[in-house]
Amino acid sequence: MITFARRPFMAAVALSLALSGAAFAQPRSLNDEVASAVNATKLGSTQLGISLIDLETGDELADMHADVPLTPASNMKLLTTGAAMFVLGPEFTFKTELIRDGDRIVVRGSGDPALGDPLVLEDSKPKLTVADVMNALAGAVAKSGLTEVREVIIDDRVFDRELVHPSWPVTQLDRPYCAQVSGLNFHANVVSFFPGPSAQGPGTPPIFSTEPESPWLRVEVRARTVVDGKNTAWITREAGEDRFALRGDVRFQTQQPIDITLQDPAHFFGRLMAHHLTKAGVRVAQGQSGANVRLALTEEQLTGGRTLAVIFTPLADVLHRCNADSENLYAEALLKRLGNAVTKDAGSWTNGAAVMRMVIGQKLGPRYAAATTISDGSGLSRGNQVAPATFTKWLGELAKDSKTCDIFTESLAKPGSGTLRNRFKDGKLKNEVWAKSGYIDGVRCLSGYVLNPSTGRRVAFSVMVNEIKNDEQTRDALKLHEAVVKIADQWLTKKEPAETSRVGG
Repeated sequence: MITFARRPFMAAVALSLALSGAAFAQPRSLNDEVASAVNATKLGSTQLGISLIDLETGDELADMHADVPLTPASNMKLLTTGAAMFVLGPEFTFKTELIRDGDRIVVRGSGDPALGDPLVLEDSKPKLTVADVMNALAGAVAKSGLTEVREVIIDDRVFDRELVHPSWPVTQLDRPYCAQVSGLNFHANVVSFFPGPSAQGPGTPPIFSTEPESPWLRVEVRARTVVDGKNTAWITREAGEDRFALRGDVRFQTQQPIDITLQDPAHFFGRLMAHHLTKAGVRVAQGQSGANVRLALTEEQLTGGRTLAVIFTPLADVLHRCNADSENLYAEALLKRLGNAVTKDAGSWTNGAAVMRMVIGQKLGPRYAAATTISDGSGLSRGNQVAPATFTKWLGELAKDSKTCDIFTESLAKPGSGTLRNRFKDGKLKNEVWAKSGYIDGVRCLSGYVLNPSTGRRVAFSVMVNEIKNDEQTRDALKLHEAVVKIADQWLTKKEPAETSRVGG
């Protein structure tokens, strides 16, 4: 049996505020400083909420409309990944199985969003490529003695087959951040194009390659080779089909991939499996439209056979890609897996949201659960509503257990890395910042921890700004994020460790 084990990752009321006269719910020790930071901006009538909590004592350090639910954008991932830690557990591992059942090959998915993700494979030991993974799987089939495969069955039933959330922007469904969500995901459910100029000269159609290698894809080349100007190549996909078009001008060989989403990722993986089986010398029977590949039927029993290979992905790896890199697919797969884990039915946005709301109620209380609206797991949907105080108290719950806290904290971005690579550049912070940014049009949020590494004391913070109207307000929202974090940083620098090392500890 071949086993791939990845390296575990180490390391509903909206209130418009006249900001000059913003009032606080009740006196807090850092309220005046936070008010000054707010009043120094030109955020006008944007909606905002701010919460700061000392996690050693549970004291609320600042509260500006902290109980008002707002659109969280990608801060939603904090709830999703935290719920995964609570429900699935820090030791949870996604498992994808390759099974031989007579002359059939069955691939059983677990909803793993990291399967075949190039950035995860780069960190594996030994370092792997997408082709390495597929060749090893096909090789395992060949080594089992099977020379002809009657059919390739993809068992993706751990999740339902609603692949696209109904509230996601219809015009952006071909963009990587809108990748479809399947029980069998692969290569982040996108195909990467690498265009290059044609040797036949200007005006002729450029060449291209894809990753994963997928020669059956239908690609119409509408681009042209040029000798002057810039590379402007781009890809489109027809709605509901794996039919692509390469457009624009190509002067140089593209080094960075142009990624575009796949239609029905599970079926794509089945075709990819058949392609690599053929390359390995295993014949795959043909159906009406190519290799005989199908998805498992709803009530089909697929319990027999011999396992040839298993691919494992630790939850810590998934959390890191989800939070530090803000990969939407990862959050949605976690949400659906929560639904599956608790209900034992196919994971869906509906049962996943119900489980998350249940966990919020258990950890924070029914008031917080009732005030939280969960539409999806990534924050791409504008239907999500979460209050800043919910985030800070949630972060406090995650800080109570040392193992959970460490894994969760290290999944977040630090200044200079992940989604915070361009934040906090002035170098004035005295303590560590671990945080999750969030943005969609009109929304800028930042929530996380300020941690004093010498004392272990930490502050949870959440700064949420909605209804941003222009670029100036966007810049001021980002400045406010950093100003509030610096207030917490300065406060924490002056504080000695409390008697307990963690809330509730």
